[in-house]
Amino acid sequence: MSGKHFVNAPTSAVSDALSGLLLATPSLRALSSSPHVVVRSTPTPGDVALLSGGGSGHEPAHAGFVGAGMLHSAVCGGMFASPSVLEVSRSIAAIAAPGGPGCLMVVKNYTGDRLNFTLAMNKACGRGVDVRMTVVADDCAVPREQGITGRRGVAGAVFVHKCAGAASAGGGALDEVERVAGLVGGRVMSMGCSLGSVALPGAGGGERLGKDQMEVGMGIHGEQGASREKIRPCKEIVKEICGQIVDYGYGEGGRTKIKKGDKLALLVNNLGATSVFEMYIIARDAIEYFKGLGCKVDRCYVGSFMTSFGMHGASVSALVLDEAGEIAELLDAPTECKAWQMAESLSATPPPGPLPMPDTTPDNKAPFKESVAIPDFAAAATAAVTAIAAGLSAAEAELTENDKVVGDGDCGITMKRGADALLAAVPGYSLSAPSQLFLEMADTVSAAMGGTSGALFEIFCRSAALHLRAAQAGGAAPVTGAALAGALCAGADAVRAAGGARVGYRTMVDALEPAAAAARAGGSPGDAARAAREGAESTREMRALAGRSNYVPFERVKGIPDPGAVAVAIIIEAIAGSCA
Repeated sequence: MSGKHFVNAPTSAVSDALSGLLLATPSLRALSSSPHVVVRSTPTPGDVALLSGGGSGHEPAHAGFVGAGMLHSAVCGGMFASPSVLEVSRSIAAIAAPGGPGCLMVVKNYTGDRLNFTLAMNKACGRGVDVRMTVVADDCAVPREQGITGRRGVAGAVFVHKCAGAASAGGGALDEVERVAGLVGGRVMSMGCSLGSVALPGAGGGERLGKDQMEVGMGIHGEQGASREKIRPCKEIVKEICGQIVDYGYGEGGRTKIKKGDKLALLVNNLGATSVFEMYIIARDAIEYFKGLGCKVDRCYVGSFMTSFGMHGASVSALVLDEAGEIAELLDAPTECKAWQMAESLSATPPPGPLPMPDTTPDNKAPFKESVAIPDFAAAATAAVTAIAAGLSAAEAELTENDKVVGDGDCGITMKRGADALLAAVPGYSLSAPSQLFLEMADTVSAAMGGTSGALFEIFCRSAALHLRAAQAGGAAPVTGAALAGALCAGADAVRAAGGARVGYRTMVDALEPAAAAARAGGSPGDAARAAREGAESTREMRALAGRSNYVPFERVKGIPDPGAVAVAIIIEAIAGSCA
């Protein structure tokens, strides 16, 4: 987490954030006496009032869960700091009157929160308001026997907000709402992992983790984790944190363990700075882990529920659903809170397999007579494709690093993906039939690469195949080296026409067109390779007129060759080398 933030001043950051929330959400209001206390714009005095809160920096918790079907009020303290007794007291007074249905406070198990909410509860009870408190302690990173502080309350509290809120909205009395909160709080367990630290506005501090380190079991306030470990593949990380949840157990003393046949709701929570892309990988691995234990994952909620101010991390909360289906019904009950994300039932019907689709690709196995006048063409083709794959794989890091500066950073990865696919497909290629080989390579790059590069290479291969088939006139004219040179030219022309780029635009055309020109002039494969390399090198001093580099200032790209042009040079050099 960097120390750079979109704030006006550290001292006003919480107030500014809440002000923005209220301006964007007319269904919420703040108290005039306590602007950090958020309530519903439309009161529901007949409901049991549900209150929660804690330090700010966990958005959308807690104010984002105020609304019909969930909380009636949220008290927002300073960054990672418990709200004061005064603010909690005002929050209670705003939503619960003496002699009314009563108020339930859902409090996470942190010392400051417990003290301040308890004091406010005692004061309210002295005024004749029936106030109760449920403490959520779902963190599996803290040993049960470790001191009086006890387990922390983390993202599992959001499940308690939802279910208790649904019970209140459904007309439940205070005893019933309290029972639901205790039921859910006692059956939910959470565990988190982070790849980076937290830096609060104005707090300074630096990253405590090394480039290859992660922390397991840290708190939502940026506390150090239970262990610091080396980063591993996501599936292994998820196995560790979910395994901890299973081992930890739930209920009295953790005596009940998640077991085969249990029905679960999972909350895969973004701690703030984890991409949506990563979150769904985590969700996938978590679902598969619990399914592997024989559990039934009935719901999976994926998103930002209780963050840790931009921490690059995530947590998994597992809620064991009851056999009667009560908790599932409460989770599915309607709410107006936009921060809560409804989830589809995963066990109501068996999940469908992939949707069958008609094959829209050309029939590349259609009979076509080809004759080749090139000695040992199959061996040469095998060597060429193998050399192309090896060359692109070896250049992955260089292409990626250059593309991070001049493009979007995916060139090396995309080329490596295509190279791996080509190498794997070589044994099944029609190596003695040139046009057929080009069509099969087109299918390979189309399926494996994607993006602009994949499309352009597919266009090149298909155009080269069509050129060869037209030149053979039904197989009467055998394929020669000159015919292959013509195919190179046809492919280059097609790429130029499709992409719109010309020589001098700082694209792959700057390498492809000089190679085609050398072929047109009757040059050898080595001549074409040299022309391609010179063209790629010439892009170092070009201002981009097309492609991703068109968006990047010239001062940043100057001196760095275009990665696409370099990839083309590598491909043509590989072909030339295999012909030598």
